[in-house]
Amino acid sequence: MSILTGTRTMGAALAESRMTETVTVGRFEKIRRPGEFDPILTLVETYYTGKARVKFPSASANEKSPAGQQLAETRIIVSLPSAAARAPTGALVRVDASTVDTALTGRMFRVDGSAQAGQTTAHRYPVTEES
Repeated sequence: MSILTGTRTMGAALAESRMTETVTVGRFEKIRRPGEFDPILTLVETYYTGKARVKFPSASANEKSPAGQQLAETRIIVSLPSAAARAPTGALVRVDASTVDTALTGRMFRVDGSAQAGQTTAHRYPVTEES
């Protein structure tokens, strides 16, 4: 094993040790059950299930000024283990459990784009929260 491979392996292990959430990443659809009026968001295809990290930015924001307005946009990142299957853009991430923040449980995030590329220790996806 080369030094670079060993270092990346150690980095991946460290990144995974910080993953305190359990998530399901997949394609969800609103399905109406027989005899019910309201459709229920139902998982129809699973891309990944397991540990993850949901990271909210602490003090950084990108400022945008469309038409003279000042808006601040923060980026939420969901990290999955580097061995996890790719999550396609548009996939939903459901937080099933969290060992550090129970308020995350049940929240949904939509994958906004590809994961960070290169020699990374985890797949870090930009996401937005679904209401």
